[in-house]
Amino acid sequence: MRPPAARRDHKNDDHSERNMSEQLPDPIAAMPYVAIDEGGDHFLIGSHCAKCGATMLGKRFGCARCGEIAQLSHVRLGDTGRIRTCTVITRSYPGVPVPFIAAVIAIDGGGIVRGTLHGEIPADPVAEIGKPVRISIEDTGQRDPAGRPFYAQTFRPMETAA
Repeated sequence: MRPPAARRDHKNDDHSERNMSEQLPDPIAAMPYVAIDEGGDHFLIGSHCAKCGATMLGKRFGCARCGEIAQLSHVRLGDTGRIRTCTVITRSYPGVPVPFIAAVIAIDGGGIVRGTLHGEIPADPVAEIGKPVRISIEDTGQRDPAGRPFYAQTFRPMETAA
């Protein structure tokens, strides 16, 4: 999905000469397993092995479980999953706001992916393991030299029925 038209009201902005109706540049997938669909339906891509039933993140040339190469197909991965493990990151590279939660997610239907879990910083990250999340593809806030936004997977907690 293309981001909405840029609106700039800053008089000293370097981009103030841009036409107000001009679209922002097309987003770039930050990882090779992120699909950026023109219709706005962004998702994760994986591989499924018809021989053993394994589903893995990314386009694979061979099955990681059984080694099969002839019976792999590329599939759209699920948009929900469960926290497999997570930790609170308190130190990072310059420009990366901390703290944040780094998580590993077991994708519903198969595959495992790492990324940032949004929400409140938990007092006990271990208590988050097993909780359901929604996987979405969002703007990371980073840009390439041409100003195109990078999009990557991010996770948001889902409400659970009590």
